[in-house]
Amino acid sequence: MKRFLFALVTIASLLTSCGVEKGVKSTTISGRFVGSNIDSVYLERVADNFTTPERVGASALSDNGGFSFALELEEGASPRFYKLTFPNNGRAVTLVVAPGDQIELESAGDIFLNYEVTGSEESALIREFNREYFAASDHLALIAERLASSRGYTEAEAYRAAQEAMKAQMRFVGTHRDRLAAFYALRHAVAEQYIPQLDGYGINIVHYRSVLEGLSERYPDSPYIAILEREIADMELVSELTSRIEMASYPELTLEDIYKKEHKLSELEGRVVLLYFWTSESALCNNINAELRSLYAKYHDKGFEAYLVSADSDIAAWIEAVRQQAHPWISVYAGNNAAVFTLFNVYQLPLAYIIDREGNVSAAPLNMSSLEREVKSRL
Repeated sequence: MKRFLFALVTIASLLTSCGVEKGVKSTTISGRFVGSNIDSVYLERVADNFTTPERVGASALSDNGGFSFALELEEGASPRFYKLTFPNNGRAVTLVVAPGDQIELESAGDIFLNYEVTGSEESALIREFNREYFAASDHLALIAERLASSRGYTEAEAYRAAQEAMKAQMRFVGTHRDRLAAFYALRHAVAEQYIPQLDGYGINIVHYRSVLEGLSERYPDSPYIAILEREIADMELVSELTSRIEMASYPELTLEDIYKKEHKLSELEGRVVLLYFWTSESALCNNINAELRSLYAKYHDKGFEAYLVSADSDIAAWIEAVRQQAHPWISVYAGNNAAVFTLFNVYQLPLAYIIDREGNVSAAPLNMSSLEREVKSRL
């Protein structure tokens, strides 16, 4: 027994003398990039508050495009975000690195579009998201460029491309809500940069809450949980302030219905008006339309009117929806007019306001029982 204990002590002593530090795990990020016209790669650690990254290493590519980084990370530490960046290359490769990971990357040609990654499941998920989301957003960028020069595309095609990017983003977040890759996916708004009136149509506070719940279960010690909590609190504050919006006057709208007849919002002065921004591409919006019908029938003769403004990307789809739903109210199209949505701070769809008989505007609920109380109080 004494000889056995002595052997254990000797082994422990040898391990210590060989430089293996207790509580630290060796981690590597290596790979090969060929045909990319770059000669070096930088490794950056994203700050825990997700602000300025810190450069932790640089590697010149070898003759065969190889590179390697070695990290000593605290054993048991929560995974962190890192980025591989390149001289004169606008898109970084984002990785999720956990202690002990042996991550390998390979790419030929354009690194961001073509890289493959092994050794980190979270990093592979980010690659999966990039593949679909940025393919759609790159298509949108091309459409926007050609629209600006009036060559080859329509605004409807731009809307469809933007929505494809948003759908890819929402689908990914919903499928991987307990992954850091979903946290990464939340933080992109490429489509909204080109189609501002779609801001809020895709990722919203519901997705943030879902990811917060998922990450809290899988990575309870992650520093990114606190970021999500702060961002959700900010969103809730904005939502609360928006719900209290009151204006003594409102911008004029002059928009066309499906028969090309113009309808001015100001022509409804003296009535209680529901100003409702919607899209036929949303099942929620279509359900609200169906519920609104009975409320409209009940109060229309008492002075209630509805002015529905469509944000549809496809005007033909909107016309078909209006016909199928047989709208009894004023239903007009603004899908190709970003200024309309900016004027009324339409940050998500659906969104509605109530205009009272004196022209005062306030945020409107879209729950029918709550909306009915608001309408009745103003008639």
